[in-house]
Amino acid sequence: MKNKKIRLTKISSIVRRLHLPYEVEISPVITPCEGGVIVVEALDHAGKNNVFELSSGRIGKLIKGDIIPAVLGKRRALREYSCDIPHSLKPGDELYFSCESGLVGEINGVNENWGTPMKVKVLGSLKKGKKFLNIKDYGLKKTFSKKNSVPIIAVVGTCMDSGKTTIICKIAQYLRNKGVKISGAKLTGVAFMQDPFKMKDSGIDPVVDFVDAGLPSTCGNSEEVLQAVFSIIGEVNKSHPDVIIAEFGDGLIGEYHVSNILKNEWFKKQVKVLIVAANDLVAAWGAKQFVQSLGLDVDLFSGPAVNSHTGIKFIENHLNTPAESNLHAVPKTIQVIERKLKKSITKL
Repeated sequence: MKNKKIRLTKISSIVRRLHLPYEVEISPVITPCEGGVIVVEALDHAGKNNVFELSSGRIGKLIKGDIIPAVLGKRRALREYSCDIPHSLKPGDELYFSCESGLVGEINGVNENWGTPMKVKVLGSLKKGKKFLNIKDYGLKKTFSKKNSVPIIAVVGTCMDSGKTTIICKIAQYLRNKGVKISGAKLTGVAFMQDPFKMKDSGIDPVVDFVDAGLPSTCGNSEEVLQAVFSIIGEVNKSHPDVIIAEFGDGLIGEYHVSNILKNEWFKKQVKVLIVAANDLVAAWGAKQFVQSLGLDVDLFSGPAVNSHTGIKFIENHLNTPAESNLHAVPKTIQVIERKLKKSITKL
C-alpha cells in the first residue's frame, strides 16, 4: 500500500501546535506510540458521546463520516473514559474517541453516566514529507533551570470537577484588579482547551499547558511529565509575571502524576500557596494527610465540601485550615493569598 492524500473535514484541538492544512498525506504504516498523530474516520454518532473540540477551541460535534487528525494517548478518568495505546495498529482497525480534543485509544474504562463512547476507523498515520508526525516533536524546548520561579499558587483537587477552575478565576479577577500580572499553567490532566480559556477570560495571560509541552495527557512516563512541568514553568516565566497560578487537572491521587510533581524538591520551593478543592469531608481529611506526607501543607480548602457552613466549620475546627465556598465572593481566600505573598508582590 502506498501513501495517499486525504482531506480532513475538521481539525482537532489536540494537534493545534502542528498548524495542519486540510489536505494531508497519510501512510498505511503505523507505529503506535504516545503522541503519534493518525487520521481517523468517525463511525456512527447516533446515541454516542460525540462532543468535539476544534483547533480554535470551539465546541462542536463529531458526525459520522468526519475525517479528523487524532492523537494516540493514555487516559485514566474516573468520571469519563479511560483508554490505552494499542500494541499494534493498521488501517481499518477501530478505536474509540476518548476525549473531546481528539485523543483516541483502546477503551479500558467507561463511566456509564458520561454516555457511550464513539468508535472511529483508523485510516493511516499522518506524515509530513518523510516524517511521521508526533505532537511531542512540536512541544516546548526541553529546558530546566535551577533558577527560582516567580511565586506559584497551586490549585489541586481531590477529584475532577471539584471547582478548581472556579476558584482560580475568582483569585485571578481580584489580582488583576489590583494590578498584579498573572500567568497560568495547566500542569496535569488530558488535552482540553476549555479550562485554559476560562483562565484567560479572567485575566490570566499567557496560559501554557502540557499539550504545549507535547503531551496528550499526563498519564504517561513520570519523567516526561516532570520535564514538561519544568518547560512550562520556564516558558511562563518568560512573560515576567508577578505570580503564576498553576492548575492540576484530575485529583491528588491517580495516574496523572500530580503527587510526583508536588513532591519534586524544586517545584515545592516555588509553591507559596496551596489550595485544595475537595469534594467532601473525607476527601478533605485525606488530602490534608496526603499533602503533608509530600512535605507541603494545605493553605485553604475550597470546593463542594465547603459549599455549606457545616463543611466550613468542620474543616476549620478539625483540620485547622481555612475553608471557603467558591460560590460567592472569596474574602477569606484573598486574605490567605495576601498574607502569603505580600512580601514578594508589592502591589498586595
